[in-house]
Amino acid sequence: MTRRNGYTLIEMVITLSIVIAMLGGTLGLVRLVRTSSKHASDAAIHRQEIRRLANDLRRDVGSAGAIEVVELRLILESTNDSRITYEFDSETWFSRSIKSADSKQIASDRYLIDERSQVKLRLQPISDENPETEPSLVELTITLPDRPSQPIQILAAPRMPN
Repeated sequence: MTRRNGYTLIEMVITLSIVIAMLGGTLGLVRLVRTSSKHASDAAIHRQEIRRLANDLRRDVGSAGAIEVVELRLILESTNDSRITYEFDSETWFSRSIKSADSKQIASDRYLIDERSQVKLRLQPISDENPETEPSLVELTITLPDRPSQPIQILAAPRMPN
């Protein structure tokens, strides 16, 4: 028998199938990492927006003279005759608008929250003694779709008079 240098067809097919399987697994892993990274990035943005919303809400409620909740709309009457309105609807944006006493738009802001989130807004009395005359606590609960068992609760109270 003579000795030949090179590979047989079966060796080439086996080698190519192993390489293709490794490439397929690598590409699947890369896709999984990219998807996971995008979800983590989106979640971080939503958490940051919720923090920003909480800070603005606490500041505005703290300086509000009168507080009213109509469905998913929070209306704050300020002591300087301006009106701040927060709208929490089923869209991807929550909005905040500030209008002067003559209904001119002073400022507006939007908060990006996952559109699949569930939102509950309610007023609750700070104490049980005089719930009609005492200021109310604003309670905003946001349930994110990736954390349904851990809702985010934002509480904001007006400043108490001295």
